[in-house]
Amino acid sequence: MFNHLEGRAGHYGLLVLIAAGLFLTNLGGATLWDLDEGRNATAALEMRESGNWIVPTFNAQLRVDKPALLYWLQLLAYECCGINEFAARLPSALAALFTVLVCYELGRRLFASSTGLLAGLIVASTPMLAGAARFANPDALLNLCTALTFLFFWAGYVQGRLWFTWTGLAMGLAVLAKGPVGLALPTLTMLVFLYWNGRLHMLWHWKRMGQGILVFGLVTLPWYLWVAAETKGDFFRGFFLQHNVNRFLSPMESHTGAPGYYLAVLLIGLAPWSIFLGLAAWCAWWSLWRRPGPRWYSWWQGATDEEGSLVAYRLLGCWITLYLVFYALAATKLPNYILPVVSPCGLLIGRFLDRWRLGALQAPGWIMHLCLVILVLVGVGTAAGMIVASGVWPLPWLRGRIFPGMEVWAGAGAVPVLGAVLAWLLGRQRRTVWVASITLAAILFIGPLAAWASAAFNRFKAPRPLIEIAGALQRRQDIAIGCWQLEHLPSVNFYCQRDVTHFDKDEEILAFLRYPIQVFLFLPAAEWERLRPQVPGNVRELGRHHDFYRGHTVAVVSNR
Repeated sequence: MFNHLEGRAGHYGLLVLIAAGLFLTNLGGATLWDLDEGRNATAALEMRESGNWIVPTFNAQLRVDKPALLYWLQLLAYECCGINEFAARLPSALAALFTVLVCYELGRRLFASSTGLLAGLIVASTPMLAGAARFANPDALLNLCTALTFLFFWAGYVQGRLWFTWTGLAMGLAVLAKGPVGLALPTLTMLVFLYWNGRLHMLWHWKRMGQGILVFGLVTLPWYLWVAAETKGDFFRGFFLQHNVNRFLSPMESHTGAPGYYLAVLLIGLAPWSIFLGLAAWCAWWSLWRRPGPRWYSWWQGATDEEGSLVAYRLLGCWITLYLVFYALAATKLPNYILPVVSPCGLLIGRFLDRWRLGALQAPGWIMHLCLVILVLVGVGTAAGMIVASGVWPLPWLRGRIFPGMEVWAGAGAVPVLGAVLAWLLGRQRRTVWVASITLAAILFIGPLAAWASAAFNRFKAPRPLIEIAGALQRRQDIAIGCWQLEHLPSVNFYCQRDVTHFDKDEEILAFLRYPIQVFLFLPAAEWERLRPQVPGNVRELGRHHDFYRGHTVAVVSNR
């Protein structure tokens, strides 16, 4: 696989084929995941209904959580594909697909075409990127823009004149996708990298730098200034102060983590490729330095890459380290924050495996055998996890949070095991076959889990089935939708395609059920049983469904 299709066209064709299969297959199969998907998909829908592309809202209230780029792309997807889960996630899926191609280009320019191809395949078959591709939030867009930023930066660096215009464009789109991190972290990384290599003087070309700043401003400022004016500064205060500054200084919504939080996220998010992360990091460390003293020379000689690649490793090292340190210092921690680190990690792993298969790196045989053993354990762990999650083995610490039927996906754990066996049998004397076996196993392992195992959770999510049972999607009728103690299910808005009234008092609910028009009320089944003796006689229950987010049953009732 790595010795053929040497041209860009062949590599692009293979990467697009695999990435499209991983990211687009059954993209709309899973119902929306609350909270984020429900809010983001609905915000784009409200933008479409109102015709206001400037001020984002959710449930007719200003939404200050994210900038507008994702909503604009979702809105366009709704126009092309209809209002559904596929359209809501399509921008993320396409962004992930282009990220794979950008990663390939980076690998090709940093090292070699074969490294780029392998790195693209690695990144595509990681749970973090495959998951981001199937999730309707801005992270996949930010990830793409970040990778583009470093691609443009590197292309200019090797030419001796930085591409300020293209870099400014990529960072501007990143800021429109997620906010200030799209500018601050890449800029910090590039400054540290240039300082490390004694090339800070490359920045002092005022004309080209001015062009880059101008392009960045033209991309970002019109919308930010417009939305600030339209909301009288409310968006600015809510977005920049609450969702950026305060999120960094103090944990929001109890999203905290231990000091090793992001290391654990990387190990899981890069699986099964994380089995090579330690080896790749070891070789990258020695490749960061020129010839050391006699004490360390043997270690350096056994691990270092060719001399011309030192600067490439420094860029990847700055990228990974500064992003991890920044998010480790932030008080609010979420796994998706370090998605932009997947590409450089994939490049390091890809370079390590490419050097090893070509014989340019001699790793001890026992280490590579140990990697196969760990790959087997990944498969066994996956199978055991699916069985435990299904409740076949009742465990007290699950507290009743089980998903019957998930045991059928335990068979997915056989894929890494078979990949390890295939690499052992066929690749003992042919390292390219060894690497190809692992790559094929990773693709076949992640693909079905991302495409269909995630959709298996539909039967445990209440909003869409309850709305279908109740017939609450009535765009042409004069009806009202209400919720009681279900603020954690914003996808009710999306599936009803209406604003939802949330109640705080029993009296408000009873008054709502007496409306002269038809109303639909969604509430925990236990609360419905408590309120049932007080409701008017014409109110009837239409259906119930389990809600795995809170572990209880949700009921829907109507006055008609």
